[in-house]
Amino acid sequence: MIRIQSIFIYLRALLTFFIIGPILLLISIIYTKFIYLIVIPWCKVMIWVFGCKVNIKGEIPDGESFVIMANHQSFLDVFAVPIALKGKFSAVAAAKNFTIPIYRTFLKKLKVVSIDRSNLENSIKGIQQAEKVLKSGYHIVILPEGTRTLTGELNSFKKGGFHLAINTKARIIPVITRGLFNIKPKNRWYIKPGEINITIGKPISSDKKNVDELLKETYQIFNNYLKS
Repeated sequence: MIRIQSIFIYLRALLTFFIIGPILLLISIIYTKFIYLIVIPWCKVMIWVFGCKVNIKGEIPDGESFVIMANHQSFLDVFAVPIALKGKFSAVAAAKNFTIPIYRTFLKKLKVVSIDRSNLENSIKGIQQAEKVLKSGYHIVILPEGTRTLTGELNSFKKGGFHLAINTKARIIPVITRGLFNIKPKNRWYIKPGEINITIGKPISSDKKNVDELLKETYQIFNNYLKS
């Protein structure tokens, strides 16, 4: 029964994404100042289309730009995490996300930074570009695991986002998602609609810490939340 329901959910999502999506993308590309008025409602619609509900605890503080880190449980993260944000935000994303022309234009309007993790020089340039975006008043969203978990457990963190925080003296906001792995993990095709719980943690200072210290502290905070 769940598998049959999933087929209808995917069909509904595809129709929504490929009919309404391009219209909203074009509007946001042409009228850039409205882009955030479109992105978050669009994410809410997609979460609803997949039969899910989002509960949010906490909020992003005002007055500064943060490196926002979220765990990576499902492809639905891309719709769930923005719902918890406010203000101008961008992200660091894998280079493969920039292969679709209209989507690439949309990502560039959001100042999303492309990173090819297989190329060290490209990764360094990507982090440097993300520093410029962060300093210009945007939050930068990073998924420090780099790839979706296959077990539901937290993967090890990559160091790039922590270099970014230290280089810009920005604080890190942990955004912990729970429930997405049960809804749609990477290694299962069908969907089990359910609740997504998002906790916005307290800011983590990057001051007077090296990359390894900051990574370890942040990882422990995520792990404690996920196991509580």
